[in-house]
Parts: sequence; C-alpha cells; structure tokens
Amino acid sequence: MGAFKRILVFVGVIGGLVGLIGCESKQSKTEETQVVHVKLGVVGDSNEVWEPIIEKLQEEKIEIELVKFSDYTQPNIALENGDIDLNAYQGYVLMDEFNKTQGGHLTAIGETVLNPIGLYSDSFLSVAEIAEGSEVAIANDPVNAARGLLLLQSAGLITLDYKEGTNPTVDSISKNPKNIKIIELEAAQTARSLSDVGASAINVFMALDAGFIPKDDAIFIEPVNEDSKPYYNIIVAREENKNNPIYKKIVDAYRTDESKQLIDKLYKGSVLPLW
Repeated sequence: MGAFKRILVFVGVIGGLVGLIGCESKQSKTEETQVVHVKLGVVGDSNEVWEPIIEKLQEEKIEIELVKFSDYTQPNIALENGDIDLNAYQGYVLMDEFNKTQGGHLTAIGETVLNPIGLYSDSFLSVAEIAEGSEVAIANDPVNAARGLLLLQSAGLITLDYKEGTNPTVDSISKNPKNIKIIELEAAQTARSLSDVGASAINVFMALDAGFIPKDDAIFIEPVNEDSKPYYNIIVAREENKNNPIYKKIVDAYRTDESKQLIDKLYKGSVLPLW
C-alpha cells in the first residue's frame, strides 16, 4: 500500500471514530434530557396539593399530567386498561372491591391521607333535628354506599345487620327509628342534592368542591379509629408496576413535611396526612 493510500485509510478511521463519539455523545445527551410523562387519575377539582409536587418533580424530569374524573369507577377502569399510569383518589376498600368484582390487577404503592366523610344538611343544624321520614342521600357505588350507611349508623340514625368483611347495603338496615328514606346518588350529586334532601353523606373533596369546610360545616363527621384503615387514601398502580422507581419517586415527593403543611392549610384539618 502506498503512502498516500495509508494516509487516506488513517483519515477514514479517525473520521469514523469521531462520528461514533459524536453519535454516542448525542445519544447520552438525549437520554439525560428525556422527560418521563406520567398520567395520574384524580377525582374532583381540589388537587392543589399536587401543584408543588408536580413542579418539584419537573426538576427530576418527571412530568405529571392530572387526568380528572367525576366518579369513583372510571379511574380504576382507566388504570387497568392502561389509559393512565397511576391514580390517587381512593382507599384500600374501593381498590380491593374493584379487583374482586372486575378482575383487576391494581395495587397500592403508597398511603397518602384519610378523608373522613361527613353528614351535611341545609335543613337541620344537628343529627338530632333530622325529622321523621326525611330523605338522606348517600353515594351509590358499593364501597361509598357502605361507608355512608356506616356513617349514618355512627350518627345513631340507623342500625345495620351485616356480615363482617362485607359491604352493608340498604337491605342491611335492621332498625330505622326515624323512618328515614335512603336515596342513592352518583357521588358527584351528593353535594348538589342538598336542597332536595334532608341530609347528605358527602366525601371530603366533593364537600370542598361545593364550598364547605368539612370540620366546620358537617353536622356529623365520620369517627377516626382502628377501623379506619380500609379508607386510607392510596396511590395506586398496576401490579406489574408496583416497584417502578419513577412511581416511587412520586410517592416520596407527596409524603413530605411541605405537603403536610399544605394539606393542613388547604383543608383546615379536615384531611389527615398518614405519615
């Protein structure tokens, strides 16, 4: 091989190496700047606690999109089907019910808050004032209907007879001294129905969306005790993603002192952090 040809080969090799280094450098830079997009299902419009969390996670190249739902069924269906990546709106009892009845594969990856539900009324100032034959609204999905009935039992309005480990239904009412009429509505309608019923059992966030401060405005609040754990709110993923490191970062970003202070400020003690 002549000297000129050897020079051409050498230049070609060097050029190829430079090209490879350039490609590798470009690829590394792309990987370093890649943003992970996570769709998180929520219910209602009171999601201010997520705002600083979303902003903070952007620094770690995690972009959270809040996907809002108006009922308690669709967020689990959407998660199971892969339309969203996580949801954060429910307790263990609702997730377990979905997995059992719908053949779901959902799992909790972190506990967030406890939202005691309350009984509200535009007509009566206390439970004792609720009149004979009054209509009382509860949510119509099985889990929240059961929770509403248990609230009415705690308030002394009804007595339930049901097998432990199952959800009581209206048919479980064994005593109803005031002959109240239970009206089952979509969860989003429980607050809107107040002008039409004597009282209504309303989820904390539905109440907040309606302008109530639960601790101040409810005529009765769900007791918090050792039986409350099934109602602990959780961040939920599909089982296949339970160890996803990105999702764990989202849980950790939620469970901070900053979030706790914001929750107390936003909800005035009506929502209880679980860390």
